Amino acid sequence: MTTRILEFEGTLPPGGDACQAEEATPSGLADGLRSGPMIYCPTSQEKLPGTRTQFGSTRSDLARGFMRALLINPEFPNSYWSAKEALVFTGRRTLIPPLGLITVAALLPDHWECRLVDTTAEALTDEDLRWADVAMVTGMLVQREALHEILARCRRLGLRTVVGGPYATALPEELDGADHVVVGEAEEIIPDLAADLEGGYARHIYKEVRKPDLSQAPLPRFDLLKTHFYHNMALQFSRGCPFTCEFCDIIVMYGRKPRTKTAAQVIRELDAIQTSGFVGNVFFVDDNFIGNKKAVRQVLPEIGDWRRRTKAKLEFYTEASMNVADDPSLVDLMIQSGFTAIFIGIETPSAEALRETKKLQNLKRDMAEQVHGLLEKGMDVWAGFILGFDSDGPDIFDQMIEFVNRAAIPYAMVGMLSALPHTPLYHRLEKEGRLREGVSGDQFGLTNVVTKLPVDQMVSGYRRVLETLYDPSVFFDRCREYLRWYRTPSEVTRPKEAQDVRAVLRAMVAQGLRSPYRREYWRFLRWVLFHCPRQMGRALALAAAGHHYITYTRESVVPGLRRAEEQIREGRLSRRVDPHRAPRTYGLKPHPVFSLSVVLARAFALGSSIREMASPKPSLSTTASRAMPQGRSLTR
Repeated sequence: MTTRILEFEGTLPPGGDACQAEEATPSGLADGLRSGPMIYCPTSQEKLPGTRTQFGSTRSDLARGFMRALLINPEFPNSYWSAKEALVFTGRRTLIPPLGLITVAALLPDHWECRLVDTTAEALTDEDLRWADVAMVTGMLVQREALHEILARCRRLGLRTVVGGPYATALPEELDGADHVVVGEAEEIIPDLAADLEGGYARHIYKEVRKPDLSQAPLPRFDLLKTHFYHNMALQFSRGCPFTCEFCDIIVMYGRKPRTKTAAQVIRELDAIQTSGFVGNVFFVDDNFIGNKKAVRQVLPEIGDWRRRTKAKLEFYTEASMNVADDPSLVDLMIQSGFTAIFIGIETPSAEALRETKKLQNLKRDMAEQVHGLLEKGMDVWAGFILGFDSDGPDIFDQMIEFVNRAAIPYAMVGMLSALPHTPLYHRLEKEGRLREGVSGDQFGLTNVVTKLPVDQMVSGYRRVLETLYDPSVFFDRCREYLRWYRTPSEVTRPKEAQDVRAVLRAMVAQGLRSPYRREYWRFLRWVLFHCPRQMGRALALAAAGHHYITYTRESVVPGLRRAEEQIREGRLSRRVDPHRAPRTYGLKPHPVFSLSVVLARAFALGSSIREMASPKPSLSTTASRAMPQGRSLTR
């Protein structure tokens, strides 16, 4: 059992002599320290030099408010979003850094010492934990298991814990194992929490009382990142979305009125990213970048001017609603400012399902035609799709396959409908008794929604969609159609780097010599050579990023769905409602595979060897390897 030392100002706790052990925490004192004896010592009494406290600092450190914060990002399981199979080509360990944690670090007092451990890229050691006074852990639902393992390690070492992020905001009742839980956005909570931690009277739950003004948000601590770990960097301009999609939790967490940072803030963050030495792509993690078009039109020229002035080796990508295609001048402005790709939540080709889920902004338009229009302008498109709406019939699976292929979207993230906590969909299905417990929350498998379509038909149809879309021959056919539409805006492409060329060579060896689909790979490249040789760079990038989707589908998703089909046949599925275990699929803001092929594409303009083979045809240079979120909470 760990003995903890708590220092305080004023009189001793009831019945407590100086340095007397107490078994329970008196009211008002460090309510998170709920196990083990505690020693209370008034700060006026003589210190014991070098004595370690429950937090890990010396008692004299705590007396002057000195604290060490270890910020921890739990590991993500492998998924379409992880790009694990293709990241090996780039030499990077993970896709995107934990922007939330480095923002929290910027909100902590200046006299605190901070370190960050991103377990998606490096191991968390006991020595890391012993160094700290407090562990501050973020997490989405898909990180839940890893997060609880970290909390257990901290408890064993007597380290105080604070948990925040989407998981804590949605299901704080699952986090009794944490000493302190932050529910909501952090900007106006962290300063009070830090003061309470220093004072020794921090509460268990801290909740936001209003949505923070992002124009007051601090510059994230990019200096804490080991930038060589990451394939992309992250930056946030806005939070919130004006639409009311039934399945989406963004308006629940962030509201319907998009709040934005100023152009000056965005430029400071871009300066910080460039100063870090990072070269590559920056993901604007906004849930709907064009949610506030007026603000976007003001910030884009500033971004473009900064990029031209600094000659920064950065390109940008983001998420936006389908109505971006209605505004050609805005698309042009985005491209001129350095944006090369967007993720769009198309969700379904069914107009009836779009009306059902209140995704009205996708109606009254030919979405495939609009995707083609964006590609022709030089804006790459990745998209998310959902199966399992109430109006979906047995023909929805063929409709989905036909639409994705016709729209020429190489990376289509197709998932099954999931009811996220606190969303209108969740409340409706709860009333109807249509929530299923005991499922993982993986949107690429069985979710918590009891669909109108029989579950056996739903799962087998879903498996067929993914097997078909990521069959190598179908995937490369879709890439061919994509290349017929895409035109590269040459003014935004960044110079090629040595790391890009290395990525190309690794991909060609892995796919062209070792993969089981190498024949389809070489057929595709041969077609490119004869029909659009100047797009060879983008073609190589499409193929390289597709390696993850093809491999992950074949080795993980399809076997998992076959196991689910077997469970269904054996009657081992529960239909009971359990609101505390309902799966949540928060958009992996920090884990879209979005731009994996962008880096590859730079290289894949391969300079000499490929260009020597190419004849003058329309050129294409960059591709974004995107894992499109289906059923994703952040899809627009």
